Amino acid sequence: MSNNVLAKLVEQYQNFLESAIKANQLSVANMEALIKFQMNASVSRLQSYMTLAKAAADINDMASYQTFLASQAETASSLQHKFSDDAKTLADLMGEFKAEYEQLMRDRSPATDEKQRS
Repeated sequence: MSNNVLAKLVEQYQNFLESAIKANQLSVANMEALIKFQMNASVSRLQSYMTLAKAAADINDMASYQTFLASQAETASSLQHKFSDDAKTLADLMGEFKAEYEQLMRDRSPATDEKQRS
């Protein structure tokens, strides 16, 4: 009887470890995707800001200043579009992460454990 109890405890522990390992792997994969997204967004924004800074540095008279100001509306619109796209991408990533974790939890539900024991 004690062997049976011990065997069940070992099985439960192994199931727990298996779930924990899968959750850790999923967390690392999701963290990697999020970091790549953030790095790409940062590079894109920095490039936009550097272009803006270079354009501002090229102002040397009133005509170039007016040209610079006129281009700012387009630059602002472009940045707004990038921010909007980034927000959508981030929302999609978070939705995917949520779905993956929910699937992991469904896969490791007590009902699943009971089916495995039978």
